[in-house]
Amino acid sequence: MFRGILFAVLSALAMPGFAQQDAPASTPSPVMLLPAKTPLILAFADEVSSKTAVKNGEIRFKLAEDLLIGDAVIIPKDTPAMGEVVHVQKSGFGGRGGELILAARYITYHDQRIALRSLKPLAGPYAGKNNSDAALAVSMIPYAGLVSLFITGGEIVIPAGTRALALITNDTSIPAVPESH
Repeated sequence: MFRGILFAVLSALAMPGFAQQDAPASTPSPVMLLPAKTPLILAFADEVSSKTAVKNGEIRFKLAEDLLIGDAVIIPKDTPAMGEVVHVQKSGFGGRGGELILAARYITYHDQRIALRSLKPLAGPYAGKNNSDAALAVSMIPYAGLVSLFITGGEIVIPAGTRALALITNDTSIPAVPESH
């Protein structure tokens, strides 16, 4: 029975007038190439602090300015991006300042993650105040050495909205958005 059905289907395909229609040639979506090291200006979506951050924690960003090539907007402002806390240490006794190392990881555009690298704040300085010299000076005073243990350094606090420079990691193709007139 199976042979009969198969024969009928093959015969029908061979009949004149039943020729397979050529599918319309699909035009590929135009793409743009973003070269490696293309700079992006990101803005911190939330405050980040050496007091509250956790290692490997996510950091939310948004694109602070449209990414332009010529006059064309390639990636629009406010496109979400993510980063990561690479290293964090709270300020400590003995005047040690807080430490915070962050990295940009990717920006999401048209359901595509575009890998990022580097992260350099465009304003600052963002460093925890180091009071270890004051702690050392106090510890030189007789009987005051115990007090020096309670002098702490400052925390690093990066306010929401702070702008930072990140770079696209690799040459990346993204869908070209048709210009709107």
